[in-house]
Amino acid sequence: MNIKTLSVAFLLAWSTMSCSKFLDKEPENEVSVDLIFSDMQGAKSALAGVYNNLFQSDYYNGVRMVYPDLLGGNLTFAAAGRTTLLDVYSFETDADNDTMNKLYSYQYTLLNAINNIIKRVPAITNISTLERNHIMAQAYGLRALVHFDLVQFYAQPYLYTKDASHMGIILAKSTILPKDAQIARSTVAEVYQHIESDLNLADSLFANSKTVFEGNAKIYMSLQASKALQARLALNRNDWQKAYAFSAELLKANYSLYNHAEYIDSWKQANTKESILELAVPSNYSGNSIGSYYVKEASNSYYQFRPSQDLLGLFGQDDVRAAGGIFKYPTLQTAVTSVKLIRLSEMYLIHAEAAAELGYTDEAVLSLNAIRLRGNPKLGAYVFNTKNLLINEILDERRRELCLEGLLYLDLMRRGLSVKRNDCTGTNCNVTFPNDHMVLPIPKQSVLSNKRMIQNPGY
Repeated sequence: MNIKTLSVAFLLAWSTMSCSKFLDKEPENEVSVDLIFSDMQGAKSALAGVYNNLFQSDYYNGVRMVYPDLLGGNLTFAAAGRTTLLDVYSFETDADNDTMNKLYSYQYTLLNAINNIIKRVPAITNISTLERNHIMAQAYGLRALVHFDLVQFYAQPYLYTKDASHMGIILAKSTILPKDAQIARSTVAEVYQHIESDLNLADSLFANSKTVFEGNAKIYMSLQASKALQARLALNRNDWQKAYAFSAELLKANYSLYNHAEYIDSWKQANTKESILELAVPSNYSGNSIGSYYVKEASNSYYQFRPSQDLLGLFGQDDVRAAGGIFKYPTLQTAVTSVKLIRLSEMYLIHAEAAAELGYTDEAVLSLNAIRLRGNPKLGAYVFNTKNLLINEILDERRRELCLEGLLYLDLMRRGLSVKRNDCTGTNCNVTFPNDHMVLPIPKQSVLSNKRMIQNPGY
């Protein structure tokens, strides 16, 4: 079911505006904003607008998903003359012209929109407590999601320093006005603590709430999606016990894996039984899908990437996930489908990795084999040998199962692993961790307009 178009044009225009400055401001027309948040329908429309903007090609239906797979080595360039992200792919970007700069400003614009919901919904009177809690829970969960993306892209991983005291990002704890935009970056530890706090708050609100949207619940933040994000968060800071607990809880929830025969077609569908969180196609959407980057057709001017031989070489001959060389988001242009943000198979693999690190070998192998044998039943079950070999196999299985889902490079970073790309068309195909250029620069304009901003080292 598509999310309804945001009915309040003023808020939509504000929340999608381009931002050349450090951060976009709260709308100055307070009368218009007060009107938007005068009742539950306005609050729902504002929230729907956030989901619509998450879907756009400037975010999850585009570079947010392509970037980690391209840098990690799952993708390489396939179309001559098309060089989107070539600078970051070659680790030769600069703060002035970085092709990811637009994403940075887009994310902070979106955080301002979310913070306006958090600020104004509590003052709405003609709404039940349960419904208000549901809107607030979604807003806190979405704020955590965007902050999590920012800290993974623009800061070194959590374990870069022993206590995660290195520079993180600017935390948008509230709507940031121009007069308040002189803000210092928080440490990575502080950012993770804030994300965890938002998710815990979302959990408590979801537990005492009533849904305000009809239709497919998987296209909105939920208690289960919040717990899945907490599993990812714990994984990133090697909190194996929490990663194990959250993923184990989700394995018992009301989701199920597609079988071997169903798997390919599931990527052409919305509201899949394996999805914990999807982004629905907005009802008025007329753009392209992620598949446009990968589908080679004469009429497709977006085509420019192909799966690398490094990736394809990881699949066995009978692995359904390598069918046709590309197997996710096969659609383009008007044949757009929802973006899968969190799937059950990821929870299996988080559970496997955490269990392996904790020494729960049997559980780790069981969760690994659930995904391994679904992809390639002829491969046979994995048999435990050593802890290191098991963890390496789990990481390889993550690369096979979760490819093109925007996770590979983030996996390398959180594990402190280097980039090794054999099928590579750029310079600097291999980069040893740690490296200053393994994180993106803060856009130059953001540094110039904020006296308290410190640029990432190396830029």
